[in-house]
Amino acid sequence: MDVVSVGLIVNPVAGLGGPAGLKGSDASNIRKIACGSGYAMTSPGRARRAVEQLTRLLERSGRRVHLFTGPGMLGDDAAQGICPTTVLDAGLCGTGIRDTSSANDTRGLARLLVDAGVDLILFAGGDGTARDVLDAVGSTIPVLGIPASVKIYSAVFALTPTAAGSLAAAWLTGAGRTVAERDVVDIDEELLRAGLASPALHGTLSVPVDPRRLQARKAATPASDANEVAALARAFVRGMEVDRTYVLGPGGTTNAIGSALGLATTRLGVDVVQNGLLVGTDADAHVLESMLDADFNGEPATVVLTPLGGQGFVVGRGNQQVTARVLSRLPLQIVATDGKLASLAGRPLLVDSGDDDVDARLSGYAKVFTGAGTHTVYPVRRAYEENQSTTTTKEY
Repeated sequence: MDVVSVGLIVNPVAGLGGPAGLKGSDASNIRKIACGSGYAMTSPGRARRAVEQLTRLLERSGRRVHLFTGPGMLGDDAAQGICPTTVLDAGLCGTGIRDTSSANDTRGLARLLVDAGVDLILFAGGDGTARDVLDAVGSTIPVLGIPASVKIYSAVFALTPTAAGSLAAAWLTGAGRTVAERDVVDIDEELLRAGLASPALHGTLSVPVDPRRLQARKAATPASDANEVAALARAFVRGMEVDRTYVLGPGGTTNAIGSALGLATTRLGVDVVQNGLLVGTDADAHVLESMLDADFNGEPATVVLTPLGGQGFVVGRGNQQVTARVLSRLPLQIVATDGKLASLAGRPLLVDSGDDDVDARLSGYAKVFTGAGTHTVYPVRRAYEENQSTTTTKEY
C-alpha cells in the first residue's frame, strides 16, 4: 500500500475567544480567560475530523497516510488512534507543561515538517496561525488550513474540517498536484476591537487548488455601500415588532440597525434589543443561552445575522456566540444589501454551526431582508458536504 506523508499543526487555543465573546483568540492569556469561564477548546476536535476524513478517503484509494505532527496539544492529541504518527519535538510545547502553545511553537513545528519531507502541511487555526506558517515556510511547501478560529479572512482555508480532509485526499491522490498562491490576511485584534484596523495582506501560501472546497478571502464592504446599508437599517427598524426580542449579531449591517435605533451596539459583538432598548450588550454564548432558557422573559425572539462579504458565511465565522443551541430554538433573519449578495456572484450563503442537524435545518432557501419592503430569496447551504446536490429546498 502506497504511503503519503502529511504534516499536522494544531493551534489548540484557536476559536476559544468566539463563544466567549472575545472577538478573537490572540491574547496570550486567552486559554485562562475562556476556560475559566467554562468554554472548552474546539480546535483539536476540528483537526481530528479533518484527519479522520483524510485517512478514510486515502484508504478507499488504496493508500495509507503517515502523519507527522507535534507533541500533545500541537497535534498528537488530536491524531491519537487514527493513523501511524511520528511526533516531532524540538523543545516544543504540547506536553501540558505550559498553559498554552505559542506562535514560536507553530513556526518551529512547521520548519520541522518541511525538514521531514512531508507532501502537505495541514494546520488548524485561524489567520494568526496562517501568518505563523507563512513566516516559517513561505511558499516552499503546499499547505492547507483547517478552519478552527473566530475570524478567518484568509483564502488558504478549506470551508470546513471535513472539506479540508476531502481536499487533501483528492490532491494527494490526483495527477499533477496543482497548487495556487492564495492570500494570507490578518488583522490586529486589539485595534480591531477599538474599530481602528482593517484586514491587511501579509503574503501568500501555496495551497492545493479546489474551488469547491476552499473558502474565498473576506471582502470589505465598499465605502460607497454605506448609504445602502443605512437605508436597509432604517427600513428594518420600521418593521421591528413590539415586544419581540432581537439578537443582533456582529457586523456592519447589524451595527447599522443599532445605530438606526439610536443605540450603541457592539460592532464585533452580539447585542439583544427589545422595544428599542438594549437588554443585553456584547453577550457571550452563556448569556444568550441563559436568556434562551428564560424564554426571553416570555417574549418571541429572532436572531438577526449578516453574511461575511465575499465569503458568504452567515453562521460560524465571527459570530460563534450565537450557538447551535440558540439557532435550533429561534428563527433566523438574514439581512444583507443587494450589493453584498451580488458580490457572491451566485454562490450560496453558508452555515457552519458545528451541528449537522442545525446546519441541515438552516439549509435551503432563505428570505434575505435587503431593504424597504424587499426580500431576496437566496440559497443557503451547509458549508460543505460531499454531495452538494443533497442540499434541501425548503424555505424559511
